[in-house]
Amino acid sequence: MLPEFPEFKKLELSDKKDIEKFTSKFPPYSDFNFVSMWSWDTKGEIRISVLNNNLVVRFTDYVTNKPYILFIGENKIPETAHKLIIFSKENYQEDSLRLIPEEVANILSKLEFQILPDLDSHDYIYSTEDLSSMHKWSKHKSSKGIEKFLKLHPDYLVKISSIGEIQKDESKKMFKKWAINKNIDNHFGLNEYKAFERFLEIKDKNIEIVSLYKDNQLIGFTAYEIISRDYAIAHFSKANIKHHSAIYDILNWEEAKSLDKKRVKYYNWEQDLGIKNLRKSKMSYCPVNFLKKYKVSLINK
Repeated sequence: MLPEFPEFKKLELSDKKDIEKFTSKFPPYSDFNFVSMWSWDTKGEIRISVLNNNLVVRFTDYVTNKPYILFIGENKIPETAHKLIIFSKENYQEDSLRLIPEEVANILSKLEFQILPDLDSHDYIYSTEDLSSMHKWSKHKSSKGIEKFLKLHPDYLVKISSIGEIQKDESKKMFKKWAINKNIDNHFGLNEYKAFERFLEIKDKNIEIVSLYKDNQLIGFTAYEIISRDYAIAHFSKANIKHHSAIYDILNWEEAKSLDKKRVKYYNWEQDLGIKNLRKSKMSYCPVNFLKKYKVSLINK
């Protein structure tokens, strides 16, 4: 059971159902996805609470190490936002809420609140039907890459498994190969690797891994979580690009085909964090929509 604000509790695996009671009423915003929160809470700093029957989350900025607050819900939204902003300013010297979902931000009055779009944090949404046809995209870099990969490796094998069925050591070795290709000497020290290890602790039949094999050797994998009949969300993806630079296109293509067969319509590939190359890559896959998020503060009168 989640505590009432201003009390907070540390995020635990057992909180999944309680959190999803709030988040299931909204599109799958990556910041409120339990699997994502749990995986990336490598320092155990996330705190959760409930205010006016809305979910409140306290994150810590990776760069500044300062806490900040976000919330999601349907009840007493202006009152909740006002109270949380005052609390944040008094306790964390942070006078705004971050990553506020569009559905929540739209309820707030622009006479009382300053509401600014956070472009770097918008989640990219793709059509699984579109992505499953990547190999047919005329004159597109991805379709050309897929064609070349298929010619080089016509006998590659695809295996789709639940997170409980995969060989975890095999996936960790794949992560290490990825790091070596990136000239990273100690992948164990990466925050992303620590998050991946936490991800592997989760037992959930809705989390599936698409694995690519060549000559019985794992050459890449990607993981997704089916959120609802309409949506899936991305988690981790790692590959050995020595087999071909288009291996991630193959992974994305196979992943999309798997989801399309399951009649999952949309895929959330999360935000680009303002990283130019990442934004360019995500845009190249032709998103059909964005889950927009906002920074909210009080207007000084």
